[in-house]
Amino acid sequence: MRQPAGRIRIIAGTHRGRMIDVPPGDVSRPTGARVREALFSILQHVEPGVMESTVLDACAGSGALGFEALSRGAAHVTFFDTERTARETISDTAEYLGFDETTAIHRADARHPPMNRNDPVDLIFLDPPYGSDIAAHAPQALFEAGWIGTASLLVIETRQAAPVLPESGFTVIDSRTYGDTALFLMKVSG
Repeated sequence: MRQPAGRIRIIAGTHRGRMIDVPPGDVSRPTGARVREALFSILQHVEPGVMESTVLDACAGSGALGFEALSRGAAHVTFFDTERTARETISDTAEYLGFDETTAIHRADARHPPMNRNDPVDLIFLDPPYGSDIAAHAPQALFEAGWIGTASLLVIETRQAAPVLPESGFTVIDSRTYGDTALFLMKVSG
C-alpha cells in the first residue's frame, strides 16, 4: 500500500470513525468534514436521498463522498478518476472497509464518461478541482452517457467566490455556502 498524503474520518453510519486515505501528491482535495456533514444532512431531506441509492462519485479523489454515502446506506457507488494513485487508493480503501462488492472504480474523466449500460444513478457527486471547467461540461456529458436521469440528483461542490456550473440543462434546487465552499443541488431541467 502506498503512503497516503493524509487521512480523513467517515462522519456517520455503519463505518463512522473509520479512516479514508487521501492519495499522495496534489491529486485530491477531499471535501472537509464540516461540508460533508452538512451535505449529508441536507440529503436526508431531498429525494432520492442516500439510503439504498446508486451513486456516482465523478471526480472521486480520495472517494470520501462515495464512502460516506456507502456508510450511510447507499447500495452501490461508482468512482471515476483520471489519476492512477487516486484509483489505487480508492481500491485499497474499499477493500479495507469491506466495500469491494458495492463499488466500481473506473479510469474516467467526467467530461468524457463511458456509456452507462444500467439505469441512471440516483445521486451524483461532482467535486472537481477548483478553477477547472469540469463542473461546466461534465453534467451534460454524464446525462448523454446515461449516468444522469430526470430523477437523479446532482451535487456540485465548487468555490463560492467563483462558482462553475453547467450553462444549461440543469436547475438549481438548493445551494449552500460554507466558507469558500459552495454546494449546488441540481436536477435535469424540464
